Amino acid sequence: MASAQIRHFYNTPTTISSTTTRQPLLQQQQQLQQHTNNCNSKRKQFQSDTFLCHTQTQSESEAKAAGATLCQSTLAAAATTAKGAGATGARATATDDVQASECRQSWTTDEIAASNRNTQHRMRYPLAGSAATCDVATVPAARQQQQQQCLAPTATALAASTGTSEQDRLATSTCLSRLSSKVSQDSTKQQRKLFQHGATTRDSDASTSTAPAVSILMDMQKFARSIFPLVIIFNLLPLFYAGTFARVNQKQCDQTFVSRIGGPQNGSFSAPLLHNHRNHSRQCLYTFLAGPGQRVEVVFKSFNLRGSPPDGSAVGELPSCVHEYMDIYSEVQSSEPAELINSPFGGRYCGTIPPRRRISMYRAVAISFFSNKNVTTDLFEGTFRFINASEYEIGIPIAGSPCSYTITPSMSVNKTGALISPTYPGAYPKDMSCTYQFLGESNQRVRLEFRDFDLFFGGPHCPFDYVKVYDGPDNSSALIGTYCGQQRNLVLYSSESSLFVHFYTLSRTANTQNRGFKGIYEFSESFVKLDFIRENDGIHIRGSECDQKILSKKESTGFVLSPNYPYPYIPKTVCRYFIYGMQDAQHLERVRLEFNAFNIPKVEHKDKSESNCTDGYLKIYLKGQETADAYDKFDYELCGNETQRVISEGPRLAMVFSSGELQGRGFKGKYTFETEYKIPGTAAPDGTCSFTYVSNSKKRGELNSPRYPSNYPSDTNCSYLFLAEADEQVTIVFDHFKIKADNNANATAGAYGSGACFEDWLEMYVVYRDNNDRLLGRYCGQTAPGPVESPRGAVGLRITLHTDQESVASGFKARYFFESAKSDAGDCGGNFSNQDSGLITSPNWPAGYKAPGRGMASNACNWVMKARPGYKLSIHFEQFGLEGDPANRGCPAAVLRLWMNVDSDQPPMELCGEKPPVEQWHYTSTGQTARISFTTSDKTVGAQGFRIVWTEIQDSGPGPPSVGLHCESTYHFQCGAGYCISDKLRCDGVKNCGPGDDTDELHCTTEAAEEDYDVLIIITLLVVSSLICLLCILCHSRRNRRNHVRQLGLHRNAHYDSQTSATGFL
Repeated sequence: MASAQIRHFYNTPTTISSTTTRQPLLQQQQQLQQHTNNCNSKRKQFQSDTFLCHTQTQSESEAKAAGATLCQSTLAAAATTAKGAGATGARATATDDVQASECRQSWTTDEIAASNRNTQHRMRYPLAGSAATCDVATVPAARQQQQQQCLAPTATALAASTGTSEQDRLATSTCLSRLSSKVSQDSTKQQRKLFQHGATTRDSDASTSTAPAVSILMDMQKFARSIFPLVIIFNLLPLFYAGTFARVNQKQCDQTFVSRIGGPQNGSFSAPLLHNHRNHSRQCLYTFLAGPGQRVEVVFKSFNLRGSPPDGSAVGELPSCVHEYMDIYSEVQSSEPAELINSPFGGRYCGTIPPRRRISMYRAVAISFFSNKNVTTDLFEGTFRFINASEYEIGIPIAGSPCSYTITPSMSVNKTGALISPTYPGAYPKDMSCTYQFLGESNQRVRLEFRDFDLFFGGPHCPFDYVKVYDGPDNSSALIGTYCGQQRNLVLYSSESSLFVHFYTLSRTANTQNRGFKGIYEFSESFVKLDFIRENDGIHIRGSECDQKILSKKESTGFVLSPNYPYPYIPKTVCRYFIYGMQDAQHLERVRLEFNAFNIPKVEHKDKSESNCTDGYLKIYLKGQETADAYDKFDYELCGNETQRVISEGPRLAMVFSSGELQGRGFKGKYTFETEYKIPGTAAPDGTCSFTYVSNSKKRGELNSPRYPSNYPSDTNCSYLFLAEADEQVTIVFDHFKIKADNNANATAGAYGSGACFEDWLEMYVVYRDNNDRLLGRYCGQTAPGPVESPRGAVGLRITLHTDQESVASGFKARYFFESAKSDAGDCGGNFSNQDSGLITSPNWPAGYKAPGRGMASNACNWVMKARPGYKLSIHFEQFGLEGDPANRGCPAAVLRLWMNVDSDQPPMELCGEKPPVEQWHYTSTGQTARISFTTSDKTVGAQGFRIVWTEIQDSGPGPPSVGLHCESTYHFQCGAGYCISDKLRCDGVKNCGPGDDTDELHCTTEAAEEDYDVLIIITLLVVSSLICLLCILCHSRRNRRNHVRQLGLHRNAHYDSQTSATGFL
């Protein structure tokens, strides 16, 4: 309200009524209008000048020049505007020039002070608005309104620019304060001059002026001069408050740490203390600048920011670091803050897990901290130090790459040095490709040992970050290996004089913080020469000093030697030998090794429990332990002059030779690759597929086809021989069976027999003492043989497996048992001879047979039927039901074997399953003797069993008896089918004539009635006899009762007489 009254007062100078004064006042009004227009036109120019006040100065000279230019341009514009406005304007311009020099001096002083207090680099943001330049030489009557209009936007813009730096806001506020003060002083001077000019006019026109008006005017001018500075200060208070608050916060925010000669080379940093009561977002920049030949190392000691690390951003999840986070830039090439946009991003971090150590790629590290907290305190703390960069310059730099070098032996005295990743032990950068080329002399080899190796692991094939090592001068050489993740004891050798290493990191968003690697390299002529490997058909394993592998060429043979053999080997050398036989769908080999010469010095120990091979040794592994790195589980440890003959348990044999400190001549061994069948048992010494199982060696065990459960090889013949003691029998039970079957296999009786199996098959034989083998059967497909027992008097059993050159299958697996011999009849059964007919049933018929007792491998029942000379045997299966399925799985649990002629070499028939009721199983022997054997195993579950009727029939020559044959004697009965059976077999209730022929049971009614009458008579006689006996017994008991009563009466009478006599006497 007061400022409005002052402006109104200054805008009404026409209250002085004088013709002498009106003309200068009119000119002043015109000058005021012109100055107003000029002020508006200069507004945009002052925007740029004000922006210069907020631009960062690079040096003190630039700060001085910028300040002087700003103030000079501002005041000079005012002087130019007032030029030609009269004497009053000229004097005002002179006054402005004097004050401009004062403002220039004040600006320069403030800039120098601010520059000395803060040397850090900042990113600037222009002001939201700019103040227009107010001409300080305008007419005092219109100055008040214009300065309110010009300085108010300036203060508002400065108060709103929270992103400006401390020294810029300080310099700007200082300059504007001085400008406002100058405007106030100039206004007062112009009013004073105007008053003096009016006084002179009033003196000349005293007749037209009044004294009271002049007195009131002077009082009002005094009041205006006293209140005007207070109005200016009140309007600038928000500007000063904003500048002071920003100056306090900014002083605790951005920090720069520079390495100087003689200055500290380490220090600490921590989170700023920000009082952000208006909840504005704050971003602070920490800059670490190393000197020439230096790098920066930053380590975080504590870290506690809001949010959680954005680990999921690599797979499409939104990051969690939103309200508070820290961005790290360790590949900054320029110290300019604006260059952070062009620097590779080193990761964003929040939460409670601190970022890992950082080593700068060049000379600078920048850390940007963002927060929108009201108050920030104790968020993070860390240390920094400036380290020597020469550690990372490991060779001759290769142009075009910041981390690629060429290394030669001449670069160090002892031909060794350190190999280190670009920022080890700090987290290595992303999207980087570094190469290290090691070039030795012609007789040298290169050794590379990684003592620390930590790369991002993206999978076993290292598809992301990796280190590739090539056995040669560049990446076109043979690859030794690709490595990632964490590696331990990684030592690599070149085969010749050069080695090439490529370190690559992927450009990805995954927030990884792996260290990289650190190792040592060495050029040397003393490493093992590889001639002893090449000259003996070995293959040097790339990357090793002297490891080799030897591969079979199908039952091949060769030699293995110690390094430098036959001369003494080099001390402290470790070489590994991998001797591998063939292993594929058709071949499987094992390794036989025997030593021709062996000399490794050993140290004798008094304690026999300790190994004598404490210096040099040769360890042998026969079970493939090397595939699991189980080198501590060796099978043999050799030293001294001992030799050993070993055979691998599979296609692999490995050896580890350690020379120790004592020198020796070494060894020479001969290896032989033999076909491996993976069959338990005693193998033949000639390496063929022949295995023997002896009772006195093992009483029970397993056997299988070659390489079971894998497919057996083609074009193979294997033999399995089981030899029992004199009082023993051998039993074999099959658990799995699958032999390649032919298309014409008999589905009804099963795939067995020479007619069904003529490509791949399994045969079983009974072995007798005269080396006469009897065939039990030929099997193929899935028709498993039934359990078999060697008969009494046999030596044992033999199994043969034959495969052709075409398709294969999984083979078989079986068990064998050596048990005490049984009788000829077995556990049940019997011999039948000189009999007309007989009945054979399974044990416990018809309730069903059962499995063998506990501890028994099998039960066997053997029946032998022998006919009289000139006769044969008719065998008819009335009922039959055994577990098994001949067409699909054979008879593995229970089987019935039928020999139609025991004296011939024909194999028996094997029967199992169930006989359909409509089928008739009837067989006629081809000889005088037939045999039936029923065998069950420990796999038996149980079934109904069988009922078989055998009958002796008259022989009619070869083939079945002809119809119409006349029987030899009158006591024979001729069946309807033409067979002649004993006449005694008629009407015996058994159909002896065979299936479909019941003539022997016809016309048996009368005889049956007579037989029934005789039985009735006998029963009647028995009943009558029983009744007679019963009557006799009843009569006899009645007679006894009468005699007893009579005797009792006589006794009573005698007693009465004695009592009467005694009474009379009294």
